[in-house]
Amino acid sequence: MAIRTGITLDEFLTMPETEPPSELIDGELVPGVAPGWNPSDLVGYLYSRLLDHLRLTGQGRVGTEVRHISWPAGRSYLPNVHVTLKDRLPADPDAFRRGPIEVAPDFAIEVLSPDDRPMRILDRLDFYRAAGVRLVWVVDPETRTVRVDGSDGASGLHRAPGTITAEPVLQGLAVDLDDLFASKSS
Repeated sequence: MAIRTGITLDEFLTMPETEPPSELIDGELVPGVAPGWNPSDLVGYLYSRLLDHLRLTGQGRVGTEVRHISWPAGRSYLPNVHVTLKDRLPADPDAFRRGPIEVAPDFAIEVLSPDDRPMRILDRLDFYRAAGVRLVWVVDPETRTVRVDGSDGASGLHRAPGTITAEPVLQGLAVDLDDLFASKSS
């Protein structure tokens, strides 16, 4: 539920940070939801897998809940997990520490919480495509599925047991869905 409307991105960026962090969507200040154990476990597992992979390959950088901004869309967003490839990273290595990132990630992962709404997720997928995100995974802990959406409009639903890759964005990464969903707290 939005708590304030008609906010510009400039206004949003001068506001104090909230806990959990809020996003700016279509001029609405939308409070974030503090994830429960299950979504947090899945975010941690995916972050760890990506961090290990990127340290080995040097393909890019991974982060969690890092604020990204899109000036054209006037929007601020916090993917649960994101990867930005090496050739698109900000030239300043400290940019990630100082504030919002103005480069769309190449790969974004959203882990659903029980209160996520289908239209909000579809809106986010459309926004990610328009912002230039090349690959999005939407992880649903309840159904043990991962929806994979590419920038070309192709999408697929993958169920455990099975394996998914992050190609063509990341080469050589494969995630076993049984392992992913086993990381979820019971």
